[in-house]
Amino acid sequence: MGRSHPEGPLVHPDDPAFRAWLRALSRALDRDFEEDLGSPGSLGFLRSAFTHNGAVPAPYFAPIVDEHRRIHAERIVTVLLAQALTDTGRAFDVPVRYEWSDERDAIGQVTVGHETVWGLDPVDIAVEAAEGVQCHLADRELLVWPLCPAHRTGPHATRTPTGAAWVCSVVAHVVAPIPA
Repeated sequence: MGRSHPEGPLVHPDDPAFRAWLRALSRALDRDFEEDLGSPGSLGFLRSAFTHNGAVPAPYFAPIVDEHRRIHAERIVTVLLAQALTDTGRAFDVPVRYEWSDERDAIGQVTVGHETVWGLDPVDIAVEAAEGVQCHLADRELLVWPLCPAHRTGPHATRTPTGAAWVCSVVAHVVAPIPA
């Protein structure tokens, strides 16, 4: 983890050492990391982690995942709360909590409001963080935000082919992108 980042391209997704590392992590952390290879953002994160850190064992990889999720979730929440302030004229506080794993072979937990962030792909993290913001504002502030301007209902945070977006719950159209 403390190594300098090597220059050059990321490891190829079919590299045998990379795939063996993913299988070892999957066994140790009880998550199939090879399933994440179908997601461009997850694949990029895993390739970068391997290229920059080598085949680190699970106890050293888990904090990398924790930090990745925390950084992305905090950034998304900051952007969404700025948009909520613009839209409503009110400033809100939505907690982003993180508990680093205290077990030898486990990943910690990042939550936005009461919603847990499980994704590795920044798009998935954006969707989960947006859900956390939306639910927190509904539960704590009794506010439906954001609103579909055409239908005056709350859209759902959704992964779309073009990224994270607020999608209308009445007619499935994109209301606005969610930054990822």
